[in-house]
Amino acid sequence: MLARHNYASAILLAALCCGGTAAAGGYDTGERDWSLLFDQGRFATEAGVRHIMPQRTLSNINGVFGPSANVREGDATTLAHARANVALGEHAACMASIYEPYAGHATYGTGWTYAVSAIEQHFSSRDIGVTCRGAVDAGKGRLHIIGGVSYQSIDYELVRAAAPAGLATAKVSDDGVAWRIGAAFDIPEYALRVSLIYNSAVDYAMGGTLTTAAGSLPISGNLAMPQSVELNAQSGVAPGWLVFGAVKWTDWSVVQSMALCPTGVPVCNQATAVSGLTLLWKDTWTVTAGAAHQFNDTVAVAASFTWDQGATQGFTSQTDTWVFGTNVVVSPNEAVELTLGGTIGVMTGGALDTTRLQGGIPNPVGYTAQFGTDMVYTVSAKGRVRF
Repeated sequence: MLARHNYASAILLAALCCGGTAAAGGYDTGERDWSLLFDQGRFATEAGVRHIMPQRTLSNINGVFGPSANVREGDATTLAHARANVALGEHAACMASIYEPYAGHATYGTGWTYAVSAIEQHFSSRDIGVTCRGAVDAGKGRLHIIGGVSYQSIDYELVRAAAPAGLATAKVSDDGVAWRIGAAFDIPEYALRVSLIYNSAVDYAMGGTLTTAAGSLPISGNLAMPQSVELNAQSGVAPGWLVFGAVKWTDWSVVQSMALCPTGVPVCNQATAVSGLTLLWKDTWTVTAGAAHQFNDTVAVAASFTWDQGATQGFTSQTDTWVFGTNVVVSPNEAVELTLGGTIGVMTGGALDTTRLQGGIPNPVGYTAQFGTDMVYTVSAKGRVRF
């Protein structure tokens, strides 16, 4: 018999998102989450933090300037989010949220031969938005229409060595508007819900400065962040048990390169760039499956397995990642839920080649490298309070 949806099911629902994926394709943090829209409380708030620890190392490095010592790639990153949801009667709700949808950080240091390519590289973002749902009865369940809009900003920084003994630091940023639309069907009695949500692409006209020992130069360039479509499903299958799954497609092939040129140049491309970002990525799929079990009125546990397809086509080390995750939820009463989670992931090995830029243009600071099967870990904590 299917598990009926009651206070116990609310604990199970809180356990479903198992610590977040370690690196949800490209720069995707996996922090998008609309589940609070369906919370049973008239008003609910949630806040959480997640720490990601990739262990990627590049070896057998060789290129334009000859061989190099091995170098670590990928910094530990901490992500935080906050959300608040208000029920507008029995058939509608709106949720405000702030989170970081995209992130990527690497500190190579000055001890490798290709410090002229990168010493530090940082990509960060912010999304502040509102998402609402409205429902109509449909048989035993409800059909929801979901829509939302966000203010979204991104920042990019590249620090590299510059002749004769200085640094060249490029910092650019921009903001734009992101939107989403989707639909969901649920039968609350059985903790059954299926949702499909489209997230829009956003085009950015990046602007900032290139700073060297000689001074600062205004620079600019263009970058698009991808659209995505995500299908989520969950259902009670027995008293105290839920199963869940998700499939996500992300249009990472729009993110090829961003040439950063002196502001005002007639044509900005690789030939006129003074800095930039080259990724040459492809579209990705992320697939998750898992189950949650409620042990008693106060404790529930969930476990999941995720395949995260790498975005690389050979220019970067963003290969496939296989992730096992788990969450433990403690709910001392109906109003409070505390969640601790973690993941352990395996990043598959491979090789990269940066000797050719977009369009086959030779990279004057290009190199090749290899990397083995590396690990990535996350730990997370969040709390939810409802009224």
